[in-house]
Amino acid sequence: MWCAAIPAPTGMRRRASRQNETAATQAVRAEIIDPMLIPPQNTTQPASRGGAAKQTVFRRMLRNAGTLMGGKVAMGLLNLAATGIALRSLGAEVFGTLILIHTFAQATAAFTKFQSWQAVLRFGAASLEQQRRPEFRALVRFTVWLDAGAGLFGIVLCGALAFLFGRFFDIPPGLALVATAYATSTAFMVMATPTGLLRLFDRFDVLATRDTLGALFRLAGASLGALLGWGVNGFLAVWYLATVLGGLSLAYAAYRELGRRGLLGDAGDKAPLPSVTAAHPGLWSFVWSTNLTTTLSLVSGHLGTLSVGLMLGPAEAALFAIALQVGDAALKPSRFLSPAIYPELARLAAVRDKTAIAALLRRVLLVSTAGSVLILGALALLGSPLLQLIGGAQALPAFPVMLMLAGASAIGFASFALEPLLISTGRQKAALGARLLAALLYIPVALATISAYGLPGAGLAAIFTAIVISAAQARSASDIFA
Repeated sequence: MWCAAIPAPTGMRRRASRQNETAATQAVRAEIIDPMLIPPQNTTQPASRGGAAKQTVFRRMLRNAGTLMGGKVAMGLLNLAATGIALRSLGAEVFGTLILIHTFAQATAAFTKFQSWQAVLRFGAASLEQQRRPEFRALVRFTVWLDAGAGLFGIVLCGALAFLFGRFFDIPPGLALVATAYATSTAFMVMATPTGLLRLFDRFDVLATRDTLGALFRLAGASLGALLGWGVNGFLAVWYLATVLGGLSLAYAAYRELGRRGLLGDAGDKAPLPSVTAAHPGLWSFVWSTNLTTTLSLVSGHLGTLSVGLMLGPAEAALFAIALQVGDAALKPSRFLSPAIYPELARLAAVRDKTAIAALLRRVLLVSTAGSVLILGALALLGSPLLQLIGGAQALPAFPVMLMLAGASAIGFASFALEPLLISTGRQKAALGARLLAALLYIPVALATISAYGLPGAGLAAIFTAIVISAAQARSASDIFA
């Protein structure tokens, strides 16, 4: 149903200034690995090349998504091994203190982090396509300062929260200063500009390697700590240094790619960079809109559990949390597909190639819709045994709401490409509006359905919210091709 918003690409109108450029030529431009860094060629290509280029864009997106997934899987396994070693070495209670301190930093980073990587893709792709390198460097400088500001704010906020409220989470008084010092790791969790640069340059392999590097260091440090009998301070140092190593390696990789492409500026060049707001109109609006969109997406994930706990109590909230974890996790391939499709859409949007955008989007939406149906069917068959494996017989009552939550996630997965499309084409306010509308409607709908139907009512509210978001995004997406 989501593909109905995307018209067939054959009947698109061209801008008057581009009437002499064929669709095949435009598609060939999208085929270049770093299309923003090479001047476009205006020579006419055979028509068959256009289809081949579109295939290449789609395959590159799937390849990049697979690379990210491989890195995340490797990171997850390494972190799981490190967690197991630390748990056995420290014991559950002391290890829980370590996790709480680390989670303080993670949660603060998620709240304060600017989505500057989206600005790098949205405006950086256009600057490089038009060979406006000073404007590109001004953009990078701007987003780096955004990251620095977010990191500084995150350090202060996390340190204050850990110092003032750590005792409410049973963090020992002797670790209050340690927890406060650990807050400085937040600065290395909010580096979004290097991520955007590596995605723009199609270096997803570097991103995957960086994820694995920090986890490998954490595993090595945990193993050494277990052998030497370290206490919680030693393991906290390992977790801290792994975070720092991951952030610094990411920044270095992005800096190296900038230098390799000659985007650091000429030595001795004293010419001032242009004003970033003049070079990139609408930049501030874009940054705030995308940041609020992401914040709403993160916050909405916790509203269901809070609503169930408020209406039904902690036992039902626990069942809902288990159902959410299983149903939501089974349909999260969009976590890997979404970062992979952003740079492709940004590149095509930079050359205003609506034909290629429509072709790519139709294929992606068809694949994601089919995939969501298949995964949902598998979950309907295997969900009950999976719940029993996780929580025993007491978790089985969560099966109905788990299916509903999985259905809501399936709707989101099927239409996942619509939000990247809106943001990449400068319609970030429409993306924010869809999230804001759903967030405003969710609480009253959830409270009403939970009151009427109990725990399954929370699942109904989640499905309603997913439909609202996807319908609003599809409507805005259709305007792009009108």
